[in-house]
Amino acid sequence: MELIARDLATRTPWRVHAGIEGFPPPRLTGRGVPDILCERGRDTPPIAVEVELPETLVRRDTIRRLRDYVDAAVDIRVAVIADVDEHPDAIADTCRMLDCVGLAIPVAAIAPDRSQVTGSAW
Repeated sequence: MELIARDLATRTPWRVHAGIEGFPPPRLTGRGVPDILCERGRDTPPIAVEVELPETLVRRDTIRRLRDYVDAAVDIRVAVIADVDEHPDAIADTCRMLDCVGLAIPVAAIAPDRSQVTGSAW
């Protein structure tokens, strides 16, 4: 979460809120308090980042949310948390699961303890 918040704060003009030091805390939204909240303004297309384990990614509610984002032309990416040496397998597993449900969403893996991202051109 820290890596994503800092990346968004350095690469976008958005005001980033996150539950980590150096950022204001996110405010309550309709579904509770998010880990990261970006105030991006009305003219900037949104980016949604799902950070989940590959095996939980294909839950019905998650698939429905992801499909809603894709159908609404939201620029969405999936980031999977994994140890650095597991990044290739985590990315491959996640891509395979998304393919099985008909979602073509770019996937990356993050290792927060080492601040390393694999597979991301975003």
